[in-house]
Amino acid sequence: MNSAPTTPRPPSIAHAVMILLPAFIILPLVGRFSGVDYDVIADTTANVLRGVVPMVGLSLAWGLFMAGRSGWLKPIFARQPPSAFPKFFWLIPACWFGMCLIRLVSSPWPSFDVSYLLVLAFAMTLVGFNEELLFRGILAYGARGPGPWSEARTMLVSALGFGLFHLPNLLVGQALNLTLVQVTYAFFMGIALTVSMRISRTILLPVAMHALWDFSTFTSKTHPPGPEFTYPSFALFFTTLILILAAVIWCLGKKRHSVHA
Repeated sequence: MNSAPTTPRPPSIAHAVMILLPAFIILPLVGRFSGVDYDVIADTTANVLRGVVPMVGLSLAWGLFMAGRSGWLKPIFARQPPSAFPKFFWLIPACWFGMCLIRLVSSPWPSFDVSYLLVLAFAMTLVGFNEELLFRGILAYGARGPGPWSEARTMLVSALGFGLFHLPNLLVGQALNLTLVQVTYAFFMGIALTVSMRISRTILLPVAMHALWDFSTFTSKTHPPGPEFTYPSFALFFTTLILILAAVIWCLGKKRHSVHA
């Protein structure tokens, strides 16, 4: 007998948070049982298979199950309503992919085994799907609420949730100062990813952005912002940051503008 609800549950932040809470618990618990510290989680094929794939796979399965059970999966992956964002915000994903390209070009490819690269690519794709489903999908959809919704509310709620999602990295061996930097950094990344989703009208663009960002981070062994920035990558990063702030200002200025699904 099918126990799924016959009608979709109306979007709400409370229900979205209830779906996300178990994922906050699953990831650090599985991470601790894996025995792999966060700082070396992608250094070897074995570490990726033990430290990334199981915990992200479980979280993704949970998110897909609960989103489907709530009747949210179809609207999350469907073509979204048109966005009023100005076209120049397409520069956000353009700069993002530019930074990834610089990282990929500078990566020490001869030092990697093919098996490591394939496993890392698979794992980072899982990460991209999991975290975007949770935050640009479930949390952003819940933040819309029933009826017309605000771009500012959905953007800031999903970005805040994405930032706080990185706090449990403390439980898998990451230092407090690095975790706080990561939480702040993830908040701004969350805004960039939300804007990219809205201008493209699909969650698949931020999934690709997220997966490629993480993959290129681990292949190049860089964790910006940091002294390893080249001038081109710093210029792209600074441009992206300015565009993120512009997106926040634009959304807050349009906070009374309602989007109709």
